[in-house]
Amino acid sequence: MAESIEVLAPRRPKHEDDEAECIREVHAQFISLGGAVILSVCIVLTLLALMSLVLPTVTNIQRLILFILTVISWAYLLDSVTEKLRLIDKCVEYRSIFTRPRIYRMTDLEGVLLVHQGFNLERGFESIEFRRSGLKPDRISLGPCWQRNKLEKLMHSLETALNDPHLFEEVR
Repeated sequence: MAESIEVLAPRRPKHEDDEAECIREVHAQFISLGGAVILSVCIVLTLLALMSLVLPTVTNIQRLILFILTVISWAYLLDSVTEKLRLIDKCVEYRSIFTRPRIYRMTDLEGVLLVHQGFNLERGFESIEFRRSGLKPDRISLGPCWQRNKLEKLMHSLETALNDPHLFEEVR
């Protein structure tokens, strides 16, 4: 069960030097807690799939299911690691290897909501909801390989670029 607390005044960087620094691009990292968990699942499924080739008691349908699960888990890890968010040409761009790029014009944004879905405030899945004028909100579900502090820094850079200190909200 996820906690839901709306933060009206999100945390700001502690150092004044950090406030002046504008981050234009962040990406998911392979070396993260979520990346380690997904990698361990991929390795276990790969080992089970290889063992199923040797064991005579495993049926062909069981082998097929194991191989499908293995390929899907490796594809999910690859997609999670290649996610990136960028601020370019007055737009926010989301890219990943298996999903189509999404571009949101900064001038259309009324608000950005960073939703944390998980038991622990430091670990869990993140999603970003872009609220645009005249359109329904668009939500991007991010993979498990993101570091929350980097997402927050990008969102604060977005606020700085638009000169709107109340654009970014967090929900936990």
